[in-house]
Amino acid sequence: MERLDNRWQALPLKTQCKYVIILFTFYLTMGIGVLVKVCYDLGKEDRHIEIGHIESPSIGDGTSLRADSILINNKKFRNGRERE
Repeated sequence: MERLDNRWQALPLKTQCKYVIILFTFYLTMGIGVLVKVCYDLGKEDRHIEIGHIESPSIGDGTSLRADSILINNKKFRNGRERE
């Protein structure tokens, strides 16, 4: 991290400002895009946003089921005590 900071500090101030402005413009564009998409989805005739479940691509081989059961079992405990 320190090496990256040193590289950043070695850049001229004008270049640093350019990078900051470019990144700010990118995030502003992304934010406006998300806002437009939400407004578009809410403006449809049915007036609700579709929310769907995430499908796991590895359900067929059974490995994710074993991993999921391990995670579920760990969620039953907090600080060494079983949750109610």
